This record gives sequence, structure tokens and C-alpha cells, in this order.
Amino acid sequence: MPGPARSTAEAVAARGDRRAAEAAVVGGPGPGVVRYLAMPAQAGLRVDQGLAVLASLPRRRVRALIAEGRMWLNGRATRVLSRHLHLADVLDVVPAGESFPPAAPLPPPLTILHEDRWVVAVDKPAGVATQPPRERLAGELTAHERVLLQLAMRDGRRLEVILFHRLDRITTGVLVFARHHEAARGLAAVWGTAAVHKRYLAVVAGDPGDGTRTLTGAIAHDPLVPGRYRVARGGKPATTRVRRMARLGALSLVEATPATGRSHQVRVHLAEAGCPVAGDGLYGGGAGVPRPLLHAWRLSFPHPRERAVVRVIAPLPADMAAFLASLGLPGEIVASR
Repeated sequence: MPGPARSTAEAVAARGDRRAAEAAVVGGPGPGVVRYLAMPAQAGLRVDQGLAVLASLPRRRVRALIAEGRMWLNGRATRVLSRHLHLADVLDVVPAGESFPPAAPLPPPLTILHEDRWVVAVDKPAGVATQPPRERLAGELTAHERVLLQLAMRDGRRLEVILFHRLDRITTGVLVFARHHEAARGLAAVWGTAAVHKRYLAVVAGDPGDGTRTLTGAIAHDPLVPGRYRVARGGKPATTRVRRMARLGALSLVEATPATGRSHQVRVHLAEAGCPVAGDGLYGGGAGVPRPLLHAWRLSFPHPRERAVVRVIAPLPADMAAFLASLGLPGEIVASR
């Protein structure tokens, strides 16, 4: 009787066709291929060291796999054991009868709001840091790391993704990354200009009043509270326009449009105006909400190459939409304003 059919990757590896083997593992892993991703803990390790950790194998067995041509790095065969891994490097292994443990599960993928060869924009959840915090929790991944890993798993190779701007950990919504250095330079040329428009939604304590208010307090570090900012003479100039969208009893839903990009700018200006983001304990927001509800809602900017305007919208997070609906303000009404 004929033996069981081998996967495409196994077949091409057996006959030594390197180009076909590489094609078999680029993109989603083929049948029989086990895919591992270099996590932050493996970044900096040699290829054989990293795969030994990821696959729970002795180093001697890993070296044999590599020598047999049954391991590809970012879609290409490699036999250079001394090469060091980077975060989100893709290691594909073709078993030859033996079993390999599955890769550790990744966090749920972030919603991609826009993607092309120059930029990618995602919808950042609450509680996720944009860049590594000073004190990282065990297993914690930043939004940047999650995007790198998510795209690497999808495409079968590590891609260049450059952190270009930041959102606070509490803030949800549109977060943009450059796909390469040329894209980053193009974005940097316009990011601090009037060509970039940012619109946030926030549930605040109190009422900012009718009409649109323009808040212009300069922002500086708070010398008394680490990680906090305040309006202070000598700080960096900052401007935020605030418009009340709805009254919600003791709370209000506001739209905040920052014309500058200072750290914690929207939070600081709203607190200084007497309407802190509800639930934002760092700025006196008190309680009464499931979490601080600050959402990077809409962002438009010139494309770094085409110069056409890119418009990105992040829908309301489910918990924010549910909270507003419980106060009689359905999400579809918010989206239409």
C-alpha cells in the first residue's frame, strides 16, 4: 500500500528544491508545517537557542533539523546557527515523523483599520501599552509588538513596522504605524501640521458648556507625581478644542480635537477645564464608569507617498457603546454626529 501523502513542504524538502520549499512556507503555514514566532524573550538569542526554547527541544536536535534543511527563517532556508533572532522572526519547521508542540497562542489579533505598503492603522484596545512600560507584566505585549507578531504570523516573515506615535494605555482607537523608514519620514514631515486631524471622544465628569471651547494651557511634567502632567507656565504649548455632544446626567460626552500632540494632552486639558475624563484617577476623574472612556475616534492625514488624504475611523469599543446606550445614547447616534 502506498504511504500517506506528504505535505507540499515535506515533498519539496525531501527533493531539495529550495525555492519551492521557501514558497511552501511563505504566508500561512502549509500542511504539516509548524510555525513559531520569536517573542520578546527570544529576541537576541541565536537561531538554534531560540528554536530550542520555542519547540522544547534539545539544542542538538535543533541543530540537526537546521542541518537537514527542515527549518526556514522568515521564509528562507538558513543554516547559519549564529544568526540572532529579532522579535517576530518566523521559524517554520517541517517535521519528519516526529511531533512538535504547538506554538504558544498569540493574543487576539488587533483590528486593522487601514493597511497599505506604507502605513498600517489598528484599533488599540484599552489597557494595552503602545511601547514597553518601565515595569512590564509577565507575558505583556505592547501594541507595537502585537502588530509585529500578527503580521508576521499572517505573512510568514518578519515585516518592518515602525512605531510612529503613541496612545496612552487607557486610550482606545486609531493607532498608526509606518511600514518602513521612508514612510516614517513622510509621516513626520506632516504630523505636527494642520494637515493632520485627530478627533477623540471622551466621557467626562461635569459639563464643558455649550459651543466649542478652545483650551490652550501649556503642558509640563508634574514634579510631584511621576507619570503625570499638568498645565504650567514654561510647559510646551498645546491647544485642544472641545465640543459637548451630549449631556448624560452628571456626565457629558465630548469631542476633543487636539491641534498639538503633547503627552496626556486631552486628559490634562479636560481636567484643567474642570471636566476630567470620568474614571481617570490620575487626573481626578472619579468613578461611575467601567473604565476611563477616552477613544481616538477619527484620524486623517496625507498619505506619505500618494499625498491623498487617508481617513481612518475606529468604531466605539463595545463597553463604551454599551455604557452610552445605558444612558440613552445609542452608538449609531454618536457615529452620526
